[in-house]
Amino acid sequence: MNGYERTVKFVRGEPVDRPPFMPLAIEWIAREQGIPYPEFVYEPEKRVRAYSSAAKKYDIDCVLPDADFYEQLEDFGAKPVFDGKAFSAAPIIEDVTELSHLSLPEYAPGTREGNRLAVLRALADEFKGEKYIFGITVGPFTEFCNARGVEDALCDLMDNADAVAEAMRIFFENGMRFIDAQLEAGAEGIQIVEPCCSLIPPALYEEHVLPLHRKMIERVQRGRDDGFARLHICGDTNRLLPVLLGTGTRILDVDYQVDVEAGAKLLAPGQVFCGNLSPASDVLNGKPEDFAEKVRRIDEATGRRIIISAGCDIPPATTVENMIAFHDAAANLA
Repeated sequence: MNGYERTVKFVRGEPVDRPPFMPLAIEWIAREQGIPYPEFVYEPEKRVRAYSSAAKKYDIDCVLPDADFYEQLEDFGAKPVFDGKAFSAAPIIEDVTELSHLSLPEYAPGTREGNRLAVLRALADEFKGEKYIFGITVGPFTEFCNARGVEDALCDLMDNADAVAEAMRIFFENGMRFIDAQLEAGAEGIQIVEPCCSLIPPALYEEHVLPLHRKMIERVQRGRDDGFARLHICGDTNRLLPVLLGTGTRILDVDYQVDVEAGAKLLAPGQVFCGNLSPASDVLNGKPEDFAEKVRRIDEATGRRIIISAGCDIPPATTVENMIAFHDAAANLA
């Protein structure tokens, strides 16, 4: 059973040989492959080679070729800067009531989103039918937080919700277009990345973000039984679980703070979790001999309804030995 078959059957609730292994590994892959991170981010050919090599070397059941947090926002005018450790970008919205400078980008070759499509096409050519291929889009609330600055964005949500809604509408429209473009480029599913949603209470999420997420997830899945949305909201989402699963997403990423045993009772047929080892304490700082028990525990706690992963990105300093032990722990689940 290959990664594509394993993923589709597992999410559908059909018998599989083992749960899929899908660690989120972005900068870790660049480092493991010996590629300077800025080159990994900005040179599509190098990113293709890196993800291809890592997917085969570590027997990862999917290909999810993310780059950095500002990939889409750069096409709106953000200017990410690499400080030797990470990228950051100054906000591009100074006044939430003034959005005239935000125009929907075109995905021309050489643009950041154009590069993503080129990466997806190349990886789909190589892995279609062998590994499950995910595209990625940053969700409208997190994109707004990136564009405005998180603190100001949260204040705006309380003080001027109508203006926030208009800003999110622009990013939502780009997200919907980018979903379509990535599916056309060969993606089978889309990860919707929304970490900032764990910063707001459930009532605000339901009022301002939930309707947009439902539309995005419907756009991804479109009634296709092998087309899966994968909603990623890291952090403590215990209070949000009922409404997040109510979006209809087939895969919900859950971070290490989430009680997956209690949460699994909320899963509808055809829904699974993905997670939830701690990226730091379990994956980065864990001992190789401890992975088998940790992975077995979350598998049993959810009744085999969790794709094996960490709750968020694998830290770039994680050893190869730990990644191999992580894979082997998943592969050896009976």
